[in-house]
Amino acid sequence: MRSALHEQFRALGERYRAERAKEGRKRRKGTAAAPGFDRAAFPWLGEAGMFRAALEPSLGGEGLSGAVHALAGFAAGSGDLGLATSLLSHLVCVRLLARAGTEAQRARYLPRLLSGEWVGAVANTEPRAGTDILALRARVEPTPEGLRLDARKCSITNAGPADLAIVSARLAGVAPSHAVNLFLLETARPGVHLRPVTDLTGLATSATGNLIARKVTLPADARLGEPGDGVRLFRITFTEERLLTGVLYLAAVRRCLERGLAHAQSRRTFGEPLGRHQYIQERLVRMRVAEETLEALLDSALGALARGEDVFGTLSIIKLHGVEAAVDAAQGLIRVLGGKGLRKSEGAEGMLRDLLCLSVFGGTVELHKVVLYNETVKARGRVRPAPGVYEALEVHDAGALPPALEAELCALVARCFPGESSVQGRYYYDTRPDLVVTVRRGGALAGFRTVAFREVMLGGRMVKVAGLGIAVAPEYQRQGLGTLLTQRVLALLAGHGVELALAFLIGRNAEKLLRACGFSRLAAPVTYLARDDGRLVTESMPAYGHALGGSALLEEIEARGGLHLGVGTW
Repeated sequence: MRSALHEQFRALGERYRAERAKEGRKRRKGTAAAPGFDRAAFPWLGEAGMFRAALEPSLGGEGLSGAVHALAGFAAGSGDLGLATSLLSHLVCVRLLARAGTEAQRARYLPRLLSGEWVGAVANTEPRAGTDILALRARVEPTPEGLRLDARKCSITNAGPADLAIVSARLAGVAPSHAVNLFLLETARPGVHLRPVTDLTGLATSATGNLIARKVTLPADARLGEPGDGVRLFRITFTEERLLTGVLYLAAVRRCLERGLAHAQSRRTFGEPLGRHQYIQERLVRMRVAEETLEALLDSALGALARGEDVFGTLSIIKLHGVEAAVDAAQGLIRVLGGKGLRKSEGAEGMLRDLLCLSVFGGTVELHKVVLYNETVKARGRVRPAPGVYEALEVHDAGALPPALEAELCALVARCFPGESSVQGRYYYDTRPDLVVTVRRGGALAGFRTVAFREVMLGGRMVKVAGLGIAVAPEYQRQGLGTLLTQRVLALLAGHGVELALAFLIGRNAEKLLRACGFSRLAAPVTYLARDDGRLVTESMPAYGHALGGSALLEEIEARGGLHLGVGTW
């Protein structure tokens, strides 16, 4: 995590820290309050090229690696995790605008953000939805005057000083699949209210607040990216934000190691350097090991992203290791410094406070343990049960079903659910499945299960869900065919990276079947957007879930108060 760019901004960070310390001494002699958010640092760093370094090479920057090295250098040099957090959000805003903005949007806003004249923010979190972008309540309505935004966003970094915010909202009047979008919002517009949060435990040199937009008129070209691009862009942004947060953990560990090592070499106790004592050595060596491990993890994640690989598991490891290592390093520094470590001027006490806030930035540690457990189960694979010797099980791509087979499926559904108009002439409800698993006896179709794949946002990450439907011929019910089909489908899902299987209860027999196959009743409601008019529907049939990566995913759904499936059901 060291480069020429890193060293350049490391030097700038050290210079910034020295100037702030001098300013703080002057303030303490007077009556002025201690320095907080430093807006003047943005044009200073803009002139030094920090924000331009985050642009892709085609735009004159060094890409994500440029953002990583610049932020890592400045944070380690200055030791100011609060300002570094604000810079992180600004960098994410810059990269998002540069990636998805039109030429006109980039021409209008990018120069101001790159120079530091303007401060940027990304506003996704909502009071009830958290970072679940599929559960957004913020809305944009087309009007004769343009687009009208109504939104309430909370705990937004840089809300207050931000001049430009990228806001996620649901666009009305379009197909549900295109509803979730991102919009560019100039915070000076009438109807925008920025309310700072001033009682945070740490990150005092950052700025956190709530953003409220009431009937704010946006220009017609305020949408960022293509229609319905919101979920895709959010996932990219959230990934980069988590990676850059790991950089702050590394900067904290590195600064603690350097300060502790300098003290151990200069301080003498009982006639010899403090560093000769094994307890001190053990503390400093732990910091060194943590630094090297975290740096290697960040380099690995950066390389994997450049190759287009999935890094969700690695980012969770970085979170778990980074938070624990940084907190341990700050506590260790206090102990190495002794009485000096209790002084605010040393920075260790303030760093602990900052790290407490950063421990929930980008998802709590507990959430990442759930993510990592599910990733571990997926990586180890599953044992697939063998089908019975008397049944012929086949897996079909629903997009290429032979007409004769589709006719058989529809006929079986009509026999199983007579008078059910919602499935008349079809073998599914309203979402054509991706896979169909059939079972035959004596050459005749005896039953089938459908599988519909989709990704939903849960706990700040995308979770792959499989919706299951079933039909078994009346003459073959209660003979184990439903269990056979379900076990075959569950084994199949592991190979598709599915974390959650979901089924709706139709009858009492289905409940017994689901429970026997490991499904549990969800107490939380399941919602989706109706395909015909986009209205929010709460499913009336009881939902049963099977977390293929472990029960913690079901607990997460219960804790969040529901599961949103996106558009339609199956």
